[in-house]
Amino acid sequence: MGITSEQIRAEARACDWRKIEQARRMSPEERFLAGAELFEDACQVTLAGIRHQYPHWSEEQHRAELSARIHEEAGRRK
Repeated sequence: MGITSEQIRAEARACDWRKIEQARRMSPEERFLAGAELFEDACQVTLAGIRHQYPHWSEEQHRAELSARIHEEAGRRK
């Protein structure tokens, strides 16, 4: 018998709570730096997706598309 979807959801919830508790123990400086690292990681993943989607574009075009997506998302959040 395999793992049920409910067991997977329960483990995911437990993992989320562990991450929340870890964040609560961090200093404001550590949280700030962690946020910057998460943003950089998200940019790298998005950039890889853009490169895959538009392999014929130059690196400058890839970075311009990343910038456009960041600004588009920021505009939606206002």
